[in-house]
Amino acid sequence: ITSRGDGFLSDIDGLKYNYSCYKWFNNRFLTLIVIVLSNIEIFFKVLFKKGKYDIVYINTVTPVAAVWACKLIKQKFVYHVHENMQQNKPLYNIYRWTYKKFNKKSIFVSNYLKSLSANCRDGIVVHNSLDGMFLNIANEYMNNKKADGETILIVASLRYFKGVYEFVKLANYLPQYKFVMVLNATEKEVDDFRLETSASSNITMYSTQKNLHPFYQNAKLLLQLSHPNSCIETFGLTILEAMVYGIPAIVPNVGGPLELIDNNINGFTINTLDLELLKEKVKLLMSDDLLYSEFSKASLTKSTLFTVKNMINNIENYIEE
Repeated sequence: ITSRGDGFLSDIDGLKYNYSCYKWFNNRFLTLIVIVLSNIEIFFKVLFKKGKYDIVYINTVTPVAAVWACKLIKQKFVYHVHENMQQNKPLYNIYRWTYKKFNKKSIFVSNYLKSLSANCRDGIVVHNSLDGMFLNIANEYMNNKKADGETILIVASLRYFKGVYEFVKLANYLPQYKFVMVLNATEKEVDDFRLETSASSNITMYSTQKNLHPFYQNAKLLLQLSHPNSCIETFGLTILEAMVYGIPAIVPNVGGPLELIDNNINGFTINTLDLELLKEKVKLLMSDDLLYSEFSKASLTKSTLFTVKNMINNIENYIEE
């Protein structure tokens, strides 16, 4: 049971798909309506399948009605938690209450996220991994790699707390380097942002991209600049994507990214709002070839810990318990 559109669960052979109306809109009120309608759909789809499932695997805390249906028909279920449930949003009050009341087994995508869930009865941490197709493309490129990339890359939503304004300021401060932004936004939204920020000529902006491989292949450094006081990341899949390309990263010094980046080993963990420190670390990695080579090798080595095989085996073993 999932939403329509391309995603991690798309086009898997042998599955029967039941689609819900869930969809994300820029209009918050419209998104709220769709979330409610989607949960009503999911509730009845689970309810009327009583006795036909061994276990219901609930991915993210958003399909909260699936939990209610499972409790009503005494169906075994497991949570896979990706979000920080402590967020101060009306819907998260419902998510928190439901989780606190009904959770039995939980999988968390990071140790940081598990540490926030004091009400977890029986939970483990299973870090996310990249799908096989992504890894195959990256590995083939790395086996034939001739030189390091040149650009400083950010892949982020077009939200102020994702550090996009800091990235533009950094590009203005460091005109000797090429900066690339891949933003989860429409072309018009990106054009408006470019005009708003008066971006310098050394920065190139792109709207939402399905294929990120060319951007990683041309990148020398990844920045993940989420504001530590308002947006603590629970993991950091783009960081892991960069790591399999041997790209060091500069990331916030809080949250899930700390489980991917070891400070002074395969990147830097800093207060991303400190632009002077950020500028210093960028210049260091872009200019010191020996240090960069060490960080790059460490990134590749660390990335091998986050394999699909490990992820699936850990999840299956946990469920079978």
